Amino acid sequence: MKKIIALFLLLSSGLVSAQQSLNDFEYVIVPVKFDFLSQENMYRLNTITKFNLSKMGFKVSYSNEKLTKEQANDRCNKLYADVEKVKSLLNTKLVVVFKDCQNNVVYRSGEGKSREKEYKTAYPEALENAFLTMTEITYSYNGKNGNSGTAKVLAEETPVKKAENVVPTSSKIEESADYLFAQPIANGYQLVDKTPKIVLKIYKTSQPDYFTAQGDGINGALLKKNGEWILEYYKNDQPVSEKLLIKF
Repeated sequence: MKKIIALFLLLSSGLVSAQQSLNDFEYVIVPVKFDFLSQENMYRLNTITKFNLSKMGFKVSYSNEKLTKEQANDRCNKLYADVEKVKSLLNTKLVVVFKDCQNNVVYRSGEGKSREKEYKTAYPEALENAFLTMTEITYSYNGKNGNSGTAKVLAEETPVKKAENVVPTSSKIEESADYLFAQPIANGYQLVDKTPKIVLKIYKTSQPDYFTAQGDGINGALLKKNGEWILEYYKNDQPVSEKLLIKF
């Protein structure tokens, strides 16, 4: 009898976990360093993760950012995203994993693969391909893990800006006064100022409005938000968002 009860509880627990969906969560927290790497935002993987989740419609914050009062009040109203490396002899393989506040896996992406030999190319490519396995997902927050009913009523009465229009409070905005001119290079462009001096090199990805970016002390991503080009990278362990004026 005890074994039957134990089995029932186990199955019930699994059913509850299985019933959770990405649509149950409005917020996602992305770590600044993944466990299989030695440095924060190494190979721009954390930037790539945040960008793709924001594009899906989630409200995304880095783990070291100051959260809003609504976000901070309840640890369990958020998903916690992670990227894991899958052991492989011939390819680089990565998967994106979403866990709830009790460390239960809510969703695991398919394996993103790359045959590139250098990690600086293989890791970003594998991660982008892992997100491509999630293209069948149509994310739409259903309000299940929101705050109290009062908070939900206030949210309905007060218009809320879309996540992509909100800049994290811990990010520094630096606007460039002059245009940069894009000159084609292999797999991307070099951005040149009026000196002329090469300020940045950007490389194409599978998304037309998203480039990986490399420059003097910069290892990040260039993406288009609301018609503007935004450079995202880390400086002194803090996330930086810098608007660039670019002529292609």
